[in-house]
Amino acid sequence: MFLPSYFRAGRDSADAETGTARLAVLLAVHGIVWTIASALYRSNLDWAGDMLENYTWGIAWQAGYHKHPPLFAWMTAAWFTVFPHTDVAYFALSVANALLGVCGVVALAHRFLPAREAAVAGLALAVSPIYTTLAIKFNANTVLLSLWPWTAYFFVRYIQTGTRKAALAMGAAAGLAMLGKYFSVALLVGLLLAGWARPAWRARLLQPQALLAVMAGAIVLWPHMRWLVDHGMPTFAYARDRMHEIARPLPAVAADMAVYGLVQVAYLLPSMAFVLLLAGHARGRAAKLMLHGYVRRSLQRDLWWLAMGTFLAICALAMVTRTHLSSLWGNTQWFAITVFWLAVLANAGVRLDMRRIPVVMAVYWALTLALSAGGGYLKAVHHDRLAMEPRQALARAAHDAWDRGTAQPLRIVAGNDKEARAVSFYARERIHYWDVLDPAATPWVTEADVRREGVLFVCRDDDAHCQRAASSFSGEEPMTITVHKTTWGIRMPERHYVLFLLPPGKPAGADVTTARMTAPVAP
Repeated sequence: MFLPSYFRAGRDSADAETGTARLAVLLAVHGIVWTIASALYRSNLDWAGDMLENYTWGIAWQAGYHKHPPLFAWMTAAWFTVFPHTDVAYFALSVANALLGVCGVVALAHRFLPAREAAVAGLALAVSPIYTTLAIKFNANTVLLSLWPWTAYFFVRYIQTGTRKAALAMGAAAGLAMLGKYFSVALLVGLLLAGWARPAWRARLLQPQALLAVMAGAIVLWPHMRWLVDHGMPTFAYARDRMHEIARPLPAVAADMAVYGLVQVAYLLPSMAFVLLLAGHARGRAAKLMLHGYVRRSLQRDLWWLAMGTFLAICALAMVTRTHLSSLWGNTQWFAITVFWLAVLANAGVRLDMRRIPVVMAVYWALTLALSAGGGYLKAVHHDRLAMEPRQALARAAHDAWDRGTAQPLRIVAGNDKEARAVSFYARERIHYWDVLDPAATPWVTEADVRREGVLFVCRDDDAHCQRAASSFSGEEPMTITVHKTTWGIRMPERHYVLFLLPPGKPAGADVTTARMTAPVAP
């Protein structure tokens, strides 16, 4: 048991420093457990292929991409300049991103609470699905898990100190949040709402130093803004199309809000249970206070607005745009909720028994590993669709076919998005993905590059559109390969793929426009 001295009342500074180190150990073990658990449960990355897409975008190091701003793709590319191209290493990135957010929660909490309660605020949120199971799919949504808590921290630091340095840090953090995803505008509106609702905070926001925050944010965003202008605002077009797809009548949006709110409460139940386990005999009173906290601002007005402001902003945004409220939108908004709970409990005189933390965490970790192993095995037994995909085996087989057919380094891959991107990700060298059906989505690879460097097309055997485009552009005969994977000692069914190899410098068939016309996108 390594936490009691950290949470001992009347500790001196040495105790506090020791406690910080022990909190770091707890979070490190937590990260290792969740990395292992993810590998046990998942025998592939995400089903949609977002994580593969992150990588193929990131290695191009653009100031923006046709769907999203660039930060999460940059983070992915930077990570894999150091770590091997494996699923486990990718899960470690997801976990590291979540834990960085937990550290932001602790830092934010420490602006309002003593160090021991601040640590509990972070640990309580660390056991929620928001920062664990839902965080493993690293993409434009989950990158906000690390960005939003730190943006809120720098906001509060500016509100409390009013220094120029704090204003600059707040603006830079806000800019980084926007580089993660434009949806961060909901966070900024929520923080402004919290600032405007409290007179002392409002006065700080109206001071001239706040202009420094605007300047810092603009500097951070400037390269991306230039990219937007140069490329015709593709991310805004994508966002507009997505909003059109999920548009709903106003009564349906209102009904969504009720479901959305209930799902958010469910996401936070493990965090609430963690705090209640520390409350001992006062857990009934503590539960009542925590539940009342959702609707009673008077329990702690400053933190209520900080905890609920972004939730209100998201709901207002959905009403104004009349779009469906996805439960995943709430994954990143609760950075201050455990801070609020602990402040409410402290004000009410509810004391937490910190000595229980090691036991609670140990039981939690054991359950996590056991359930992940059991779930992963059952997915293999029942031939879950994600468990069956032989992405790594396909990448090896495709590379072998290219090496045999060309004896040249593979530089560019195309075809079905998940399959082709898997060939790129699981390679030892840098291989760019080229979207033959929408070249504007991968402008860093030109048709001239493809003709000079050659290209490997990877198509599923049931995708005639991909095969027609590959055949038309390459002018080559198809090559069929059969691969399978084994997971948990269970052999998965074989999958068949069709390859087209265009060696470097060899004259291609049709140009890309003609190839696209021969392979219309299926409705």
